[in-house]
Amino acid sequence: MAAASLLASLAALAPPAAAKDAAPRTHVAVFDSVASMVAAELLTAGSIPAGRPVELSPPVLGDTLTIFEQRVLQRLRADGIDVRVAAAPTPVIDPVTGESRMPAVAKPADGTLQLGLRVESKTVVYTGRRGKFPTGTKGYDRLVALQAQARLVDAATGEVLWARTASKSAADFVKAGDARAAASGTGLFAPSIPQSSGFGFLEPLLVSAVVVGLVVLFYSNRT
Repeated sequence: MAAASLLASLAALAPPAAAKDAAPRTHVAVFDSVASMVAAELLTAGSIPAGRPVELSPPVLGDTLTIFEQRVLQRLRADGIDVRVAAAPTPVIDPVTGESRMPAVAKPADGTLQLGLRVESKTVVYTGRRGKFPTGTKGYDRLVALQAQARLVDAATGEVLWARTASKSAADFVKAGDARAAASGTGLFAPSIPQSSGFGFLEPLLVSAVVVGLVVLFYSNRT
């Protein structure tokens, strides 16, 4: 009975298995967080004049809004701003030459502001490998970074109200066994995994040799 009570007490003190086996954050999830931070830095309070609707540049034909553009859109709407994505113009075929050209776009009359976004650089890389003989690879240091530019233009006059650049990054650790799960998702990011030295195959052999040596030494001392 006493042993059973002791085991029950130890089980109650043990951390939940779910916390121990928590799923790793994917590359996309970490990049999404960094993109949100960049959007917040570009669109500080008062960046958009009150009462003016905002129009985002249309994505490339056949593409969708990027993660960064989605976070900008989300932040603008959270601030109560009327925001929309500009419709991509349809090329017009010249009936004489047969050449395609882009039609002239009429200037909006509702005070619309055009917000142009550009990603200058984005990075998802493993910067290093942790672990060495005899424990082997424990995991990898991960760096996620984003630098982007935003420019707000009065659509009617063409006046540039402001232009800004912001950059943010996040660094964390990914366990060796979680590297595959961290790369799951949309497949947007596939950083190369740092490799160990070319003599990594010797590590298990050396560990086995050390264990055998200790066992032999133990029994030789007993005799």
